[in-house]
Amino acid sequence: MRAALVVNGRAGSMAALPAPRLALEEALRTAGFEIVLALPEQAPMDEQWAAVEASPAEVVFVCGGDGTLRDGAERLIRTGQIFAPLPGGTMNRVCTRLGLAEEAVAAARRYRPGAVIGLDAATANGHLFLYQSVVGAPTRLMRFRERQRGSGTRGWLPLAFALLRELFRPSSRGLSVRLRQGRRARGHAAVVTMPLPESTQGLTLALARPQGPRGRLRQAWRWFRGRLSEDPDVTMREGERLAVHAPSNWLRLSLDGETRLTAPPVRFRLHRRALRLLAPPGGA
Repeated sequence: MRAALVVNGRAGSMAALPAPRLALEEALRTAGFEIVLALPEQAPMDEQWAAVEASPAEVVFVCGGDGTLRDGAERLIRTGQIFAPLPGGTMNRVCTRLGLAEEAVAAARRYRPGAVIGLDAATANGHLFLYQSVVGAPTRLMRFRERQRGSGTRGWLPLAFALLRELFRPSSRGLSVRLRQGRRARGHAAVVTMPLPESTQGLTLALARPQGPRGRLRQAWRWFRGRLSEDPDVTMREGERLAVHAPSNWLRLSLDGETRLTAPPVRFRLHRRALRLLAPPGGA
């Protein structure tokens, strides 16, 4: 099976390795793949993708954090090539959901040429994501953290101060979601999460409306643990098409951890089996 490899060398766990591309290519060859691209270790991402699109690769292995995988999936939907994710970030939620090994080289070694399956994807105002999208207040912290990347431990202190400011900022109810029977719920943050692979459920939307700093901290902890739906100050909604409304001219939107601006309303749509995925080999 002809394969190409895209590596984000600046992603969380990749930055600590001296030659991640070399190690991953060797693991993939051992697993039975023919690597059809010869790229330098530190090739820029745009250069890697240009080479991939011009290559005869049937399957493209993409190694990086959730944002890198999201970008790769969006590109590969257009080209029709098969997507094979590898964990290279700090959270790796997409790879964890697919049952991949936690370490990139170990995950690469377990892949095998063969079965291709369909993976669901979702869009927010036309922009693709694979795990989760966030609208509203928490995206300020996500944007701040993006600017701190690469600064090591020095970047955590400014982030801690930003978190404290966010905890004591007056709560906004600027977002709204239409519920059944014409009712509306309001809150300051909306979290839209993909269904688990092979699930028949739709997208789940959690609209948070915390009561004071303690409520924000409680919801942030539950969100981090994937249990936001259990919070008493959260309204839940499920569906294949959802929308978040706001009176402002623009909103900051997070897609698998990467932020951008968009005009409201933010319309979410689930796309069943939109992405060709190399069958995951399972975890360790």
